[in-house]
Amino acid sequence: DFRNSITNPLLFFGVFLNSNGERLRLALKAVIFDLDGTLINSAIPFKKMKTRIIKYLEDAGVTPGLLNEEMLNFEITRKAVDDLKSKGFSEKYIKKTLDEVSNLMNEVELESSDDASLIPGVPETLKALKDQGLKLGLMTRSCRKYAEKILGKFGLRRYFDVILARDDIENPKPDPSHAIELLKLLNVSAEETLFIGDHWSDAECAKSSGLKFVLFRRDENSHVEKSEFSKIRNIKEILRIIKGNG
Repeated sequence: DFRNSITNPLLFFGVFLNSNGERLRLALKAVIFDLDGTLINSAIPFKKMKTRIIKYLEDAGVTPGLLNEEMLNFEITRKAVDDLKSKGFSEKYIKKTLDEVSNLMNEVELESSDDASLIPGVPETLKALKDQGLKLGLMTRSCRKYAEKILGKFGLRRYFDVILARDDIENPKPDPSHAIELLKLLNVSAEETLFIGDHWSDAECAKSSGLKFVLFRRDENSHVEKSEFSKIRNIKEILRIIKGNG
């Protein structure tokens, strides 16, 4: 049960019970981070992005009014694809349309990068994790150019062994393939890996890929039920969690 696995600290942070009821501890080998809202305060104007995407998709043949700005980007594109397919548009046309949507998203993200700010404690936390010999991965629904630019801006790139962005993979999170591919590149298993993110889509990705998950929330505003997840409010708390796991 996923809910139990993330509220029971013995299960959640690497202590498991075998069929004989004996406690087994799995060594932590890697930590995966989300980017926006977890490592940085994003300045991406999502409403502006969605408005532009929806207008483009409607001009491309998607039923007017089907999409709205309350949807997440992946929900917008998924509904748009289903609608275009139902109308008989070709796979080639749909791919071209999605490529243009991706370009629009990239453009808005990159325009916002100069206004992003670093979340307190992040550099120290990443350095401490690397000093412990852990592998670090970045899994983001932002584009690679944006991710690389942000990490470079704050001097964080050197800490990450692998980055897997939206445009590096066919189906980004919450699809589990995003996490599964990142685990392959890190050469670790899901059981050996902790994932830290700030959104329900991160939690859903963790659930479907078998990753242990920590929800990073600095406030009570969340799309996730308040009682559902183990949470941290300061990114440095990860160090305490991992120390307790060793």
